Formats: sequence, structure tokens, C-alpha cells
Amino acid sequence: MENVFTPSQGIIGLALYGVVMISLALWSRRNHTQDKIEFLLAGRNVGILFGAMSAAVSWVWAPALFVGAQKAYEQGIAGLFAFCFPNFLALIIFSIIALKARKIFPQGFTLPQLMKDKYDGKVHKLYLTQFLGLQTVSFSIQLLAGSTLISLLTGLSFSMVGVGLVVIALSYSLIGGLRASIITDLLQMTLILGVIIAVIPSSINSAGGFEAVIGGLSGVSGIGGNILDPWILYSFGIPVAIALITGPVSDQMQWQRAYALGSDKNVVKTFILAACLFILVPLSLSTLGFIAANPDVSAAWNITSAQMVGPIAVSNLLPDIMLLAFSVMLLSGLTSTLDSILCAVSSLVAVDVFNEHDGESNRNGRNVLIARLGMLGVAIVGLSMALIPEIKIIHLWFFATTFRAPSFIPTILTMFWKPMKSNVVFWSILLAFLIGGPTYVIGTIIGNPHMVVAGSVLPIIISTSICLLWSRIKTTNPNIIKTFIKA
Repeated sequence: MENVFTPSQGIIGLALYGVVMISLALWSRRNHTQDKIEFLLAGRNVGILFGAMSAAVSWVWAPALFVGAQKAYEQGIAGLFAFCFPNFLALIIFSIIALKARKIFPQGFTLPQLMKDKYDGKVHKLYLTQFLGLQTVSFSIQLLAGSTLISLLTGLSFSMVGVGLVVIALSYSLIGGLRASIITDLLQMTLILGVIIAVIPSSINSAGGFEAVIGGLSGVSGIGGNILDPWILYSFGIPVAIALITGPVSDQMQWQRAYALGSDKNVVKTFILAACLFILVPLSLSTLGFIAANPDVSAAWNITSAQMVGPIAVSNLLPDIMLLAFSVMLLSGLTSTLDSILCAVSSLVAVDVFNEHDGESNRNGRNVLIARLGMLGVAIVGLSMALIPEIKIIHLWFFATTFRAPSFIPTILTMFWKPMKSNVVFWSILLAFLIGGPTYVIGTIIGNPHMVVAGSVLPIIISTSICLLWSRIKTTNPNIIKTFIKA
């Protein structure tokens, strides 16, 4: 599959893609004043269809584009189910949480801002650190995946492709903020679905029909034929379910879209539709993994990387023009998340870091300037991380996963139970991160699945225990045990 296109073709393709996206961003700005509400939340008047398409394609980041086919190839339908079901469930669960947040804090911009309203500054800083850390690491993951793929296809250097992707995403995001992101998301999601409709049936037909797919349902491991395989559900399903279900709650990309919707009554509808649109992507791409796992079809293929099994399958089954279309689809999914991350960081920086208030600063554009500087900052840091020699997606995935789960339970309890003491929330999140995170990372590095599962579950157990138990203890009473029993 290497160097299917020339470097010149790669540069032209990236340039054309950038021109289209920048043109859309300029078009989206017409008749809209670039103030704080417009730049950060698209005027708070986004409808269901635009919101759903944007939320769906923002959730289509590197794992959805590559891991669905990879797990189908490696672990058959069991691995695919363990990956897809929590992905689908995550956006539906988030819709309920987002609706509650809008009712509690109707004029909000970010979750850290809401938590600052409920608690003190140190809780706010902890949430803000978590959110900014996750967005920065996610940006680098997208860049790594996109740059690796395009470099492999075109022969362009990894660093050149990385800089090009950043310039494209940064350009149209700086122009129009969230509205530009949503408008380009609409085109990008349309491209993704259109290419899937063109490529997947053709690949199945070229491979010999549905028999070729059925022949790989157990994966190359041969153990994934049972959709509820106990070992796969335990070793892979539990960690990925916790990472994915807690993901949107710790991700400003989805909070920004939730607060941009024009009405509370549209929140649940929007994210349910987004979940349905999203799940079409990994389910469709998984067929390529099943075909590659069928030895009768792929015996002569050179599958050097399970992560790239989707593009490898297309390159072996279809003409180069279809591989080009497939590459455009992957590029659309990756850049849609890049611009969404930039917009997410812009709101965190403008609202939570510098805490500019509405008024004169809003009218003279200071908020928008700060938001744009935030975009530029995360682009530079994210690109620098992606260019670190020998850095791999899995290394960054460690950090992304550890950032997600610790604040999930405190957020849920704050929304649906009652505000707790600030110290309880602070320590529940911090201890969950300090204990669960290293356990997960070490377990992954040494290849111990039991430690990986423990590292995934511990943040939930620790944060739940502290919030539910310590929040009932009057810490000023020296006899804590009697106080708790009496309560």
C-alpha cells in the first residue's frame, strides 16, 4: 500500500481539501457578528440535524476509524461488539447528563464552569486541568493517525503532513469558530457516509460476497465467534466501556455542542440521532476487518499493521481511485475532530482560564481574541507532542484514557443527587487519577490484562466510595466512625 500516490499528488490533495474547508468557514461567517456567543457557541441556535451531524463526526476520531476494523480483524464479532456498543451508548448517556446540565446552568459554556459555580476554585482548576489535558492529548492522537496514513500513502514526510493538517484545521477554525466547525462537520460527515456507501459494498463484492465477510467473523485469533466471549468482554470490553462511556462527559467537544443547541427539548433527540449516525461508521468499516481475517481472501496480502487493516483491505480489493476516496473519508473524520478540539479549547481558555465577563470585553472582541489564541496554543503543543520521536498512538491513548474516568461519578452525583463538599469532590477525583491512572498504564505496558481492568475500574470505585461515604461524614467530629454510623 505504500506510496500509492506521489508526494505532489498528496500536496495537491491536502491543498484542495483545505481550500474547500476554508471556503465553507468564510461562507458560514456571513450575516454573523463574531462576538463571544457566536464564536464559542454558534449563537446558541444550532438545530437538531446540524447538531447531530456535528456531534457524530466529532465522536468519529481515530479509534472509530481504525479500531473497529482492527478489532473485527483480531477478535471477530466479540471484539467489534465490545468496541461498538459502549461507543453507541456513550452519546445516549451523555444526552441525559447534558440536558440536566443545561437546566441547572442554562447560560453555561463548559462543564468546568458549572463545577466552579457549585464548588470552589481548586475543584474548578482540577476539572480544567483534566479537560485541557484530554483535549491536547486527543489533538496529538488525531495528528499521529492522520499524518501516519497520509505519509504512508503519498511518501510525504510525517512532519510535513502534520504541519499541513494543523494549518488546515487551524485556518478555518480561527475564521468562524464553532459555527465553521459545525458547517464543515456537515460536509465531512456527508463525505464519510458517502464513501462508506461507495467503498464497502464494492469491497464485499470484490472479495466474493458476504461469504467472505462471514468467513472472518471469528477474527484471525479464531476466538471471537461468540459475540459475548467472556475473556474478550473482560479483558477488552470492561476497559473500553469505561473509557468510552465516561468520554463525552470529560470532553468539552460534546459539552460545547450541547450548549450550542437552540432548545432543551432538542438535546436528547440530537445526541440519539448522533449516536445512530456515528455507529454506522465503525460497523461499516468492520466488514473490511472481517474480510481481512478470512484466509481464503487475504492469504496473499501483506498486513503489516492491524491498525491499518481497513486501508490495506481497500488497496487490495479496489482500484486506486477508491483508495483515494477512502483516504478522503479518513481525512474528513480526523480533521473534523481536530477542528472540534480547537473550538473546545477556545471555550475553555476564554471562559475558564481568563474568565472574561460579558460586557465591553465582549463587544470589543477581547473574548474572541483570547479564544483564538487558545486555539493556536493547543495546536502548537499538540503538534509538538505528535512530532516527538518514537511517540506512538498507544502512548498518548494511555494518557487520554486516564484523564476520562476520575471525574465521571462526581459529575453525575452533582447533577442528579446533590452538591457535595468541595474537598470531597477534589480528593475523589485526584485520588482516582493518581491510583487508577498508573495502574492502567503499567498494566498496558507490561501486557497484564488484569491490571488494565483494575486500572479502568479503580477510578470509578475510588471516586464513588469517597463521594458517597465521605460526603456524609462530619470531618470536624474527631469520632468519625460514630458520626458516620449515626448518620
